[in-house]
Amino acid sequence: MERNLTLGSFNSLSRSGTQIKDRRRVPVFKIVSFIILFVFCAVWISPFIILFTGAFRSAQDAMTYPGQIIFPHSGYTIEQFEWILAGKIPTVDGKEVQQPSVQTYQFGYWIMNSCFSAIGGTLIYLLVASLAAYAFVFIDFKYRNLIFAICIGSMVIPGAATTIGNLTNIYSWGLNKSILALIIPGLGGIYGMYLIKTFFAGIPKDLVESAKMDGYSDIQIFFKIILPLGKTVLFVQGLFGFMGGWNDLVWPQMLYPGSTEANMKLWTLQVGMAYVVNNSKAADQVGSALAGGVIAVLPVLVVYLIAQNKIIEGMSSAGIKG
Repeated sequence: MERNLTLGSFNSLSRSGTQIKDRRRVPVFKIVSFIILFVFCAVWISPFIILFTGAFRSAQDAMTYPGQIIFPHSGYTIEQFEWILAGKIPTVDGKEVQQPSVQTYQFGYWIMNSCFSAIGGTLIYLLVASLAAYAFVFIDFKYRNLIFAICIGSMVIPGAATTIGNLTNIYSWGLNKSILALIIPGLGGIYGMYLIKTFFAGIPKDLVESAKMDGYSDIQIFFKIILPLGKTVLFVQGLFGFMGGWNDLVWPQMLYPGSTEANMKLWTLQVGMAYVVNNSKAADQVGSALAGGVIAVLPVLVVYLIAQNKIIEGMSSAGIKG
């Protein structure tokens, strides 16, 4: 009996010693992973810190201390935003900074054009893509699978290969001086249609058949049944479309080349920002470029932070077959 107790006590002490050693063991992998993640996040966020802090410092501060962006000596100010939005030119030592006039930087037009391209283009694309997805899922027509296979196969073609063709079409239609040229080529995007079609395929077809038996047309079924059920995937694709339209640079830059007044009024904010950066070479002019950058990045950043959970939910549910 005493031997059994002694053996049991010894085993208990051994287990306790092992647990103590486990607690003292340093989680090297976790520490290294945390350090790598911290460095990655610091590198990723540092341009945003420079962008936001530099945009809120004065031209006087930029001229006197050009290399110190994060902590301005004269405090933070909104004078750069006042200039690009209202035309109030900053001053250095009581003299106006030699920057292009506010008429040269058409920020009002650029913001409106970007909103039209991002919001209007996204809404129209969602309607077109969801109608196509509905047809591929719920309407049985000849060569449906072949047409869908061709659409999916076109996704491997790089966008640069179709740019010249799209540009030729825009010029032949006489839309090269129209703001509509910003959104028309994007209406044929396949990825968004495929994402919506994948989600629609998870909706029970019996629901559609029952609605048809009750006398509903395809248009009524689409707007009254399918769209309300597919609002999650439409929301996700809408976010992708908005961010893509807002950040697009190459297409509008090809549409409206040159810095004539007529072309500049058709520029989007991204094209205008490229022009501002190229014309902000002096230290006291950098603030206007940074302020414009804040205006350009803020809508997308806010929308993404608000809707990031919806994006994950929509992408997950799009791949689930009901």
